Amino acid sequence: MGKMKDVFNKLKLLQDILLKQFAAEEEIEEIPRDLKKMKSKYEKLKRSLEENNKNIENYTKTIEELRKNIEALNADKQKYENQILQIKTQKEYEALTSEIAQIEEKITMMKEEEEDLNNELVKISKEIEKEEAELQSLEETIAVKEKEVKELLEKKKEELDGYLKERDKIAAGLDEEVIYKFEKIVKNKDGLGIVSIRNNVCMGCNMILPPQFVNDVRREDSIIFCPNCSRILYYYDEESRVHEQSVTI
Repeated sequence: MGKMKDVFNKLKLLQDILLKQFAAEEEIEEIPRDLKKMKSKYEKLKRSLEENNKNIENYTKTIEELRKNIEALNADKQKYENQILQIKTQKEYEALTSEIAQIEEKITMMKEEEEDLNNELVKISKEIEKEEAELQSLEETIAVKEKEVKELLEKKKEELDGYLKERDKIAAGLDEEVIYKFEKIVKNKDGLGIVSIRNNVCMGCNMILPPQFVNDVRREDSIIFCPNCSRILYYYDEESRVHEQSVTI
């Protein structure tokens, strides 16, 4: 019996350390999260900037091509206008004026397209200016955050190492399979891996347990798990209460 009480007391101490260990591990995972979000935003912004610069390049080329085409059309228009002075029939006149009208329509459409593209260039240029400023600001923020995260992680990992050493010290001599199950229970059962039975009720899940099962736990011949919540059980009596208080102190 005394041996099992020592095991239970060790498990209670181990539970306290495991809670600190798990909290530290969670913080270590949480600390770089904001930095990762910043870096993800930075990469997204960088891709957008690259795309906008590419669009500027493409639109500029398109505008240059439009201007060359407009220039060529104006040359054709001038040529046809010069030919009007030499025509002799109404039919030739109508053909030339129709050709000139079609050229003018094409020129008008191309100039409208050029204007739209120029407006788009202005819009994209403003976006690029904004993105470049945001990227620079984000770079500075990330640099500061990286330093902060590094310092916090080093401190928290040092703290975790302390918990792990204390855990190993407490767990020394305990059955490895029991420790493995116990750690899983503590992690998955709201931080409670070992609980008492009071009035035939498991204090972990409030399940009423059969009298014979309670007697088995009370004998403290071996480690027994709750059939409902899987927590390790020990019998709570006055002696246990006094011992718990001494452990807490």
